[in-house]
Amino acid sequence: MIPGSLRRLTALRRAPFQGLLSPLAIMDFRLLLSSSFIWWAARFMEFVLVGWLVLELTNSPWQVAVMGFYRSIPFLFVGFVSGPIIDNLGRRKVILLAQLTNVVITVLLALLLWVNRLELWHLAVGSLLMGTAWSLDWPARRSFVPDLVGRGKTVDALLLENFSQNIARITGPFFGGVLFDVLGAPGAFTGLAILSGLTLLILLGLSNQPVPRKTKAAQSSPLGNIVDGLRYVRHSQPILGSLLITVVMNFLVFPYVAMLPIFARDVLGQEATGLGGLGAAAGIGAFAGLFIINRIRNFVSPGWIFAVGSAFQAIMVLLFAFSAHYGLSTSLLFFSGIGQVCFGIMQSSIILLAASDEMRSRAMGTLVLAIGAGPVGQLQIGALAEEFGAPLAVQLHATVAVLAIIVVMAALPGMRQRIEESDNEPAPASAD
Repeated sequence: MIPGSLRRLTALRRAPFQGLLSPLAIMDFRLLLSSSFIWWAARFMEFVLVGWLVLELTNSPWQVAVMGFYRSIPFLFVGFVSGPIIDNLGRRKVILLAQLTNVVITVLLALLLWVNRLELWHLAVGSLLMGTAWSLDWPARRSFVPDLVGRGKTVDALLLENFSQNIARITGPFFGGVLFDVLGAPGAFTGLAILSGLTLLILLGLSNQPVPRKTKAAQSSPLGNIVDGLRYVRHSQPILGSLLITVVMNFLVFPYVAMLPIFARDVLGQEATGLGGLGAAAGIGAFAGLFIINRIRNFVSPGWIFAVGSAFQAIMVLLFAFSAHYGLSTSLLFFSGIGQVCFGIMQSSIILLAASDEMRSRAMGTLVLAIGAGPVGQLQIGALAEEFGAPLAVQLHATVAVLAIIVVMAALPGMRQRIEESDNEPAPASAD
């Protein structure tokens, strides 16, 4: 009995992280996960702070939407070149440079607010630069995950990443709204700058060890890299379907986030803290989505989880646009979070699992390009809200989104098939 107990104790000490938690055994992944949590919290806080500040400065739904456009338009252009840039510079270096950009911009915005010299164009330029950094940072982080944990643990790692992201989705908007009400815009943006700096400090701890690869991307011109990536995506129905639904969601559904300040103040009669509560509601609901995904992912194809979750979120956003009661509105956004986490996890999982190692960064670059549909959708929803009101604008967008998702799933049978998770990748780059 004693030797058996000792063997079990020794096994536990050697493998403190097992099953879903097994990616946490890798130090670099723990650092990346920790930095990503703070990075997402800062980003969600920034949505609330900038949106509410622009509404106070301009009292215009259109200007709020335009600021979201500045934040998102880099996706449309950087998506063409993000894959080659990440491959040439390296994923670690791209992540560090992008986060350094965020630190510089947030510090400058906070200083301008403290000296009472901030103007609307400062926010516009800051949003444009931070959007550019994000459009490189996000695909680099996601592409980095299989390098660290191996292809077979990619979905486990993304579940953990989305778990931390959902905590950030709750805490970021909520504390952003509270800080704005308690400390005003200067204090709130100072808090945002501190979070950005902390993220950078954690990222500096990533090892600089080269990632071993079985294959390398073919060398070609930047334009050739872009064309190769688009051609590769076109011949993979799972990746193509993921990109098409991503376009639908970013063009038609996610622009509702830019309208939340208008809903909070003009429809629901709330202050900045109430806006933070609306922003946090989806993050709370996403925890239920994580539980559902972990229970069904071995029995249901990623494409079905992705599409049904996306359609469910669109339906919840549609119902939210009809609500004039704060409690009901937060409840509907809570349920929308279930669909949103299905979208968020499976969107990247489908691409990372279906793409070959040498094409992974380029495939993720095309995903950034698909996200680039967002700024156009934000301008459209802003124009509709200015003319007809935010509720009707969101209702129209969400209705069309549900119909479009159904069409994609009907047209691409490959989206409905399973993608096998095989751990045929090189060993993780860094481990304890």
